[in-house]
Amino acid sequence: MSQSVRDKLKILADAAKYDVSCASSGSRRKNLTNGLGTGVAAGICHSFTQDGRCISLLKILMSNHCIYDCAYCINRRSNDRQRATFTVREITDLTINFYKRNYIEGLFLSSGVVKSPDFTMERLMLVAKKLRLEENYNGYIHLKAIPGANEELIRQAGLFADRLSVNIEIPTEVQLKKLAPEKNFKGILQPMGLIQQGIIQNKEERKKFRKAPLFAPAGQSTQLIVGATPESDRQILLLASGLYSKKNLKRVYYSAYLPVNGKYIRPAASGNKQASFAT
Repeated sequence: MSQSVRDKLKILADAAKYDVSCASSGSRRKNLTNGLGTGVAAGICHSFTQDGRCISLLKILMSNHCIYDCAYCINRRSNDRQRATFTVREITDLTINFYKRNYIEGLFLSSGVVKSPDFTMERLMLVAKKLRLEENYNGYIHLKAIPGANEELIRQAGLFADRLSVNIEIPTEVQLKKLAPEKNFKGILQPMGLIQQGIIQNKEERKKFRKAPLFAPAGQSTQLIVGATPESDRQILLLASGLYSKKNLKRVYYSAYLPVNGKYIRPAASGNKQASFAT
């Protein structure tokens, strides 16, 4: 039996709550007395613009299928959990319908890596492209840039999205290789550098040609998981500082490690019963 869009939305909005690359209250409050409104921890998140406005974003995954088996991730391929994948059309229709009803002011779209980085990145890019060119949608779009994807696909995504993000997740490569042996820092930092250069080049182009298309005008961001591995506060903050100064990131988000998989236990820092981390 095929899944309905409603079923997919329930699964993929919930799966997106572990990505904190936009601010959210995280509240879950049921409406039990015929009152007004319901608070949920997934689905629509709240982010803040540079001028201080709070905006609502539809926060979903395109898919929670993934070819990787990262120990810290709920969507790892070895997990026995309900899976779903939106089509490009389903996401564009949801975004437009929610926007017209004044539920949201933008889209935050991430995804597990389906089939390959190129396959996934192409579909993320096509969502933004269809929204811009076919639906004439000018609201905010935040897309994930998939490490390992073709540079041209990431470049095209930057032409349609307001912000791109590449999640580092684990602060050091030594620990990353332990928990996600199929990933490496080079593969993560490469698209960051590509986005950075695209933003710099676009600013120069727009000085000469005012109508030159924008490239990721809201910049790029990343996420670090704090507490899954025994790095010190200093290591984490030095990495974040380097990303701000060398990659010109707009923001580094910190996500508290949640033992969602049950089997993985975070190792303690050397000589300590428990590692200390910045909050």
